[in-house]
Amino acid sequence: MKKVLIVLAVVVLLPVLSLAAALFFTMNGLEPVPESGKALAGGAVLVNDGFAAIYLLPANGGLALVDCGDDAKGEVILAELKKRSLTADDVTAVFLTHGHPDHIAACHLFKKAEVYAFPGDVGIAAGTERSKGPLPRFFETPEEKRVKVTKTLTDGETVAVGDRQVVALAVPGHTPGSASYVSGGVLIMGDNAQVESGGALRPAMFLFSDDQGQNKKSLHELAGKLKQKGLQVEMTAYGHSGPSPGMQALDGFQ
Repeated sequence: MKKVLIVLAVVVLLPVLSLAAALFFTMNGLEPVPESGKALAGGAVLVNDGFAAIYLLPANGGLALVDCGDDAKGEVILAELKKRSLTADDVTAVFLTHGHPDHIAACHLFKKAEVYAFPGDVGIAAGTERSKGPLPRFFETPEEKRVKVTKTLTDGETVAVGDRQVVALAVPGHTPGSASYVSGGVLIMGDNAQVESGGALRPAMFLFSDDQGQNKKSLHELAGKLKQKGLQVEMTAYGHSGPSPGMQALDGFQ
């Protein structure tokens, strides 16, 4: 009986310990995410839910979010909105960098918002498909975190949210529909990359990504897209690290 219990404990604990180790190596050495309320370029505001970074993009005539974090109750997002005398109903657009559950959990709270994503991640966000990365392939999106994408994007498309322009750029690799967004001088990368404390860009982690080779290729192409479209980037923001100035990290990526 004792041996059976030991085997069961190993079976239960091994996946948990493996995930914890993967998260440690993913996050280790990254620039720390600032506390919620950090002002960024163009009026953007960083919201830190303790695991993932969410971005508020205020506009006259609307309010956009980039991602919705890991908390299905959205407590930190709602608190940040309340500080600005806003509620969930004031959010008119949600832009997903990808469909992993730690970036979409609170999206269901914003019932008056259109939810934007690239086609490749529609099923992942809805919980009808799984990512193909070494770890995500084993996990379903919890039902309470699932969200229906209401508007699909094309590469380079510009979406108006009030008087704010949001440019969507395809960056496949971490997931098939991974995106980055540019608005008001801030480039929001999601999990396509993070920045290390020393300023170097770290690509999407292999264990959590569908295709790391494609991710690296997409990052090189992203730099070219930004320059080709003449998009000004004063600051680059990420899903699990603090921001970095301009395009220094992306330009230096090898």
